[in-house]
Amino acid sequence: MPEEVFAYISKFITLTEKEKELFREHVQIMTCFPRQALTQIGDLEQHIYFIKKGVLRKFFYKGKEEITSQLSMEGDLVCCSVSFLSGTPSEFVLETMESATLLFITKSSLETLFSFSYNFEKMGRLVWLEWLLSREEWDISRMIKTPRERFNMLLREKPGLLNRVPQKYIASLLNIEPENFSRYKKTNK
Repeated sequence: MPEEVFAYISKFITLTEKEKELFREHVQIMTCFPRQALTQIGDLEQHIYFIKKGVLRKFFYKGKEEITSQLSMEGDLVCCSVSFLSGTPSEFVLETMESATLLFITKSSLETLFSFSYNFEKMGRLVWLEWLLSREEWDISRMIKTPRERFNMLLREKPGLLNRVPQKYIASLLNIEPENFSRYKKTNK
């Protein structure tokens, strides 16, 4: 079941067979329908999801407008991290964009793994560090890159996303006006 997760983790550490067995005991799998909310505003995030199949969107509301802050697909980890780490209610919604298969681990199971071995603690630190660095790189790109550069960057990093997610959500993620997004998409064909 969690072979994809083991491949992801192997970028950071090498688990022993005993650690793999313990990890298998704590990882769960779920299948989801399109537009299924995994976390709502006000929920306490208790899960970290690994996307085996599907696309997930994380967004918040600015007034009545939905602002997409993250689009994740196969091979990505996703959660409402501020809520997960701080224990405060989430200010984000996390939902599937299409049918999805997710592997997940609960916060309490993760704590059990961390207490089992230093290797799991190291894994946690390195995974969060990678996530933090990628989020900061993304935030910086939104501040210093032009809309066209952000569009091209997304095409390079997640080429299949344009065919799987409604344009308005990608435009929101990139902070690009929908009209400009359509123009970039047409000139990129």
